[in-house]
Order: sequence, then structure tokens, then C-alpha cells
Amino acid sequence: MYELREATRLYRQGPSVIAAVDHVDLSIHQGEFVAVTGPSGSGKSTLLSLLGGLDRTSSGQVLFDALDLARLSDRELTDLRRHAFGFIFQQFNLIPTLTALENVEAGMAPIRMKSRSRRDAARQLLDEVGLGSRTRHLPSQLSGGEQQRVAIARALAKNPSVLLADEPTGNLDSRIGAEILELIALFSERRGQTVVLVTHDREASRYARRTIRLRDGRLLDRARVAPDFSPALAL
Repeated sequence: MYELREATRLYRQGPSVIAAVDHVDLSIHQGEFVAVTGPSGSGKSTLLSLLGGLDRTSSGQVLFDALDLARLSDRELTDLRRHAFGFIFQQFNLIPTLTALENVEAGMAPIRMKSRSRRDAARQLLDEVGLGSRTRHLPSQLSGGEQQRVAIARALAKNPSVLLADEPTGNLDSRIGAEILELIALFSERRGQTVVLVTHDREASRYARRTIRLRDGRLLDRARVAPDFSPALAL
């Protein structure tokens, strides 16, 4: 699904040039759950931005389904993001004036659906993340863990090929964070969706099929878990 070839992203900081991602070679296969770990400033979020078409390489390539993302026009890249990628962020990014159900429906904007079908699909997703009884609640009426569950349902609403999660447990305690990681892993297994998770949480590697480490923008290793891994066994 992804093929990175010498992918590099440079930023200028005063007279200096910083390589946030530095000549990374990486393959990510369809249906794989990959955790990207490393210290602050290691390039994790920059790598995720490149994978999600939110940023472009300075040199090298990021290929998604054989498409070179750096060569797409802004319009083509926007269209690809709307349909192929689901994003989950640390800050939840829910619309505060919309209910949980309406927030999930908003994630279906790129899909042409009748209003009734869209609402039924949103209800089903909230049921799947354990919030079937909280559909009419505003984000301010939900706990942090519940808000992140709504955010996961919203990210899944358009049935994207890839889920890209940037520190999704960063604002949660360890118990709730573990529940969120398990939920993401289970959705990946059930739906066959590719997941790339950026995290400081070392426990995340228990839920991913593969963990890669970054330091100073460079890929350090590729540690794999057993081929018969199941997220249900990670707890």
C-alpha cells in the first residue's frame, strides 16, 4: 500500500536546515497495523503527515497505491485525503456544537448517502465503539475516552483505506488509553484496514503487528510480533 523511497522532509530553522524525516525507506502493506515510536522530535508526526498527504517530501518518494503523493496537484491530494485516509488526533477535534451522532455523520461528508442511511450508519458505528447510548451528547458532556471513541467512529465513517493516528492516547490515562489502542487494533483486524499509529506509549507495540522506531528522522529498526498476533490477546 505504501512504499517510501529515500523519503526526506527538510525544514529551515534560521540558518540551519533540519531533516525531520531523513532518507526513510519503508514498505507498509494493506491491512497491516504499524506503530511508529520514538522520542519527541524524532520525526514521527512529520512522517505521518507525509503518509496522509498533509505534507510533501523535499526529496525522495512516498508512494500510495503506486501514486507519488508529491506529484499530485493540491486538488488531487485533497480528494485523496477525503476518501482514502481517516485521521485520529490527540486533541479529538470534534465539533463542539454537534452531538456525537452528528460528528460521526460529518465524517461521511465525502460519501453520497441519503440522510436516513447516513444517520443509521453513524448509529451503527457508535454502537461498535460502545457509545450507542450517548448519540445525543455533545462533546462537552463526554469523557476524554468517550470523545476519542467518537473520533474513531468519525474517522471510520467513510470507510477509509488507511487510519492514521497521531498520539491518540496522549490525553488519556493508561487504562483508557489501553482501551482505545485495543479498539483501533480490533477495527483493523475486523475491517482489514491499514493503521499507522504514532505514539510515545511503549505499550502500543503490544497492539501493532509491527513497530518501527525513529530517531533524528531516521528509521532505526523494524521489530515484528508473532504472525498469529491477535489484538484480543494483547490485554
